[in-house]
Amino acid sequence: MKSAQRQFLWTVDGIPGGFASKSGGEVTSDATKVWDGGATVPDVIASPPEVGDITLARPYDPENHQELLTSLLAKVGQLRTTISGQPLSGDMRAVRGASPRVYPNALLIGVREPESDASSGDAADFELTFATGGVG
Repeated sequence: MKSAQRQFLWTVDGIPGGFASKSGGEVTSDATKVWDGGATVPDVIASPPEVGDITLARPYDPENHQELLTSLLAKVGQLRTTISGQPLSGDMRAVRGASPRVYPNALLIGVREPESDASSGDAADFELTFATGGVG
């Protein structure tokens, strides 16, 4: 059965609750073509894989999140934690046999507080961005 984007649970150790969206975290490697003299086909060599920054967002509740955001703003560039992502089935339960994706030792590198607009009724959210060294 296919999955909807909503069928994932992303959590950060030390921060209660789940996040509504996740972007980034792609694993990539640079490649270089190396030519031997007289060769008609290059050898391709690769750099070690790297994991892109991860951005997590969730709806903002001032009673539950303002104190947290104030604390996190002071910890940008310092806080290290673990991010976990679990695929969920249609009934929002963990998919049996599916291991969570875990990013240990993730460094908080950005906090975006909710945007404001007096003429908008859109939901306010906040974002946390983490640099990761790899997938555990």
